[in-house]
Amino acid sequence: MKTVWRIVITYLVLTVLFTGAMVGVFCIPQSAVGDNVRQSVEQVTAGGKMFTASIGPVEPFKIGTFSDCLILGIAYCGDNSHPLQAAMNDIFMMRDGSPITGARQMFDRSQDEELLPVVYIRYWHGNQTVIKPLLCVTTVHGMRCINTVLLALLLIALLAALWRRVGRGEALIVTVSLLAVMVPSVPLCLNYVPTFYIALTASLLILLWHPATASRGNTAVLFFVIGALTTFMDLLTTPMVAMAVPLVVYMLYHRPRRTWRAVITLSLAWLLGYASLWATKWLLVALITGHAAFTDAMGAITQRTVGHNEQNYMAWCLKTTAASFAGVTAVVAAVTALLGKSREALRRNSWMLLVALSSYVWAFVLLEHTWHHLHFTWRTFVVLIIGIGLFWYRSLDIRHPLRLFKKPSQ
Repeated sequence: MKTVWRIVITYLVLTVLFTGAMVGVFCIPQSAVGDNVRQSVEQVTAGGKMFTASIGPVEPFKIGTFSDCLILGIAYCGDNSHPLQAAMNDIFMMRDGSPITGARQMFDRSQDEELLPVVYIRYWHGNQTVIKPLLCVTTVHGMRCINTVLLALLLIALLAALWRRVGRGEALIVTVSLLAVMVPSVPLCLNYVPTFYIALTASLLILLWHPATASRGNTAVLFFVIGALTTFMDLLTTPMVAMAVPLVVYMLYHRPRRTWRAVITLSLAWLLGYASLWATKWLLVALITGHAAFTDAMGAITQRTVGHNEQNYMAWCLKTTAASFAGVTAVVAAVTALLGKSREALRRNSWMLLVALSSYVWAFVLLEHTWHHLHFTWRTFVVLIIGIGLFWYRSLDIRHPLRLFKKPSQ
């Protein structure tokens, strides 16, 4: 019960902090960011076709020009004379159905009657609390340099901390997997970086600051906060990275006795923080602006889960996801049966497969979103790679095939 009250108090504090941070950042006048926003739009739209190597119909390394122009539009269009309404409405400009064209034309709205303001109320857009102050002093190019350096330092720090406190193999599996999905485009895209910052920072906090996980209550509150920060900063890109990477680090470092219980409990704490703070934004929008935020959010949820009148497409998404899941399951089962160390090792490390499974749970729940935005949602499956990689590393013995089926010597 004590933990429940701590989570309730944490929720109230975060609601005030998030709202205050958003109001504060929208007090920054348009004139303070205008020149840098203009240059940033040019940089983003000119560089949007970088790294366009294709794998089938997907361009996995493409810069998110659409979302970055949307983010820059919100930074520029916020009305600092009414910062509370600006923080709730998150207005950007759209032309011909595109925030890219809207961002290019928004600097002289009076000259373009087809330029339309759009409210984007269902997200917190907490990335503005970092991006808009930075736009006072630099452009997207500067932010890309900052992201590249900071993410590299955080990844190196995580490698060192895991190497020292957990083990070399585990450290390499986690950090190399993250590096593989981050390079080259994550540091270059404003929309992709938040979940990776959260994942790396939270993981280092778990490893280096004992009070954060000194008790089960502290740990539950920590994962609630991680979930809340994820919904505050992220626009539904790769939330599972922000949950699963700190969860794996916690499990490897603290080695709780009831592994499945710990994984499920902390995942639910993260989900509670993620969902409750997200719904709070809808409530605040409805109370402050009068917009039908819940109707908008429910429509988006329906679209991103089951689609709207897209039966053939959704059936294809479901079949493809199920086939992928069946294939991965078959490979894991076959390799484990061939090279498994012992039933005890499989049982002890099975929580890693539970974490790996979370990537597919997310994919099945947000089926339309996963496939519609596969050019960035594919990074969610780094959770699958880390989970399986750790499980195999700790549970297989390549020198003794079929050991699981051999009777122990007398």
